[in-house]
Amino acid sequence: MEQTAKDEPGKERVHMKLTERIKELESNLDLDLREALGIMEAVSEVFPMIVMANLTKNTYTMIRNDDFLAFDMPRSGCYDDLIDDGVENIHPNYQTAFLECFSRENLLRKFYDGKTEVYSELYQKGRDGKYQWVSTHVIRLQDEKGEIRQICLNRVLKGIVESRGGCRR
Repeated sequence: MEQTAKDEPGKERVHMKLTERIKELESNLDLDLREALGIMEAVSEVFPMIVMANLTKNTYTMIRNDDFLAFDMPRSGCYDDLIDDGVENIHPNYQTAFLECFSRENLLRKFYDGKTEVYSELYQKGRDGKYQWVSTHVIRLQDEKGEIRQICLNRVLKGIVESRGGCRR
């Protein structure tokens, strides 16, 4: 029997949380709720954690599958705190690379220097306490107010066992 997203553990909770978040964002989008929900469900299947951040204001909002991280982190708040907490999920051999890639100061510098994307593959602890390779793709977003905003897409890289990691682009 084929499982649907709602039948998988944790997926129904994610679906409900996405629905709540979409209702909150709906007023800012030119999409109706069904279109927005469909987009978010499709994206969350591939990327179990998505972080939208305003680096200028040092704020973030996160949409995530509860099983993605080793421990719970606030779904919104101060971006610097997110990074300080997030580094604890990263294998000690990759913590410096994580901070070089994703600290607010370093991302701002990269974006001011003209970069529009930052990509990394790091060894990160999952909910089960085991490390897994995770790709993180940060994309700078255009902002009419001149603020530096980004979206960060995270996903587990299944079947990767060789040594890798670091920051690219």
